[in-house]
Amino acid sequence: MYLLDTDTVSNYLDRSRRNVTLRDRLLTQPAERLWISVVTVEEILRGVLDAIREAQKRKRPVTAAYAFLALALEDLRQFQVLPYTEDADRLFQAIPPAVKRVGTNDCRIAASALAAGFVLVTSNAADFGRIEGLQLEDWTR
Repeated sequence: MYLLDTDTVSNYLDRSRRNVTLRDRLLTQPAERLWISVVTVEEILRGVLDAIREAQKRKRPVTAAYAFLALALEDLRQFQVLPYTEDADRLFQAIPPAVKRVGTNDCRIAASALAAGFVLVTSNAADFGRIEGLQLEDWTR
């Protein structure tokens, strides 16, 4: 089973990036083997909701921002969502503070992958590679 990190999901969903290698690899996997963390869902939705709030605050039309939200929700539905469990949180708490400084949510995603026994798909091996026991694959190359 594979857990896609937030950058991988964003790269895949962003139609302007067109990473053919990543797209091909994802499309050849059975859907039941591809998961995203609830933390990734939160990060993506937070970005979209911030865009809506910013448009509202600046008294700009919000139609594009709401369309972006609808598209994000539709895109995320293609993945199974891995919950953030107590086991994942225990593993997260055990990650050294120096490693957590690279990104708290990245560490939560990594802990979720460890707890579930999933391989983490990321192009950020430099940071995630600091987490002991985590299996990584980069599908962008």
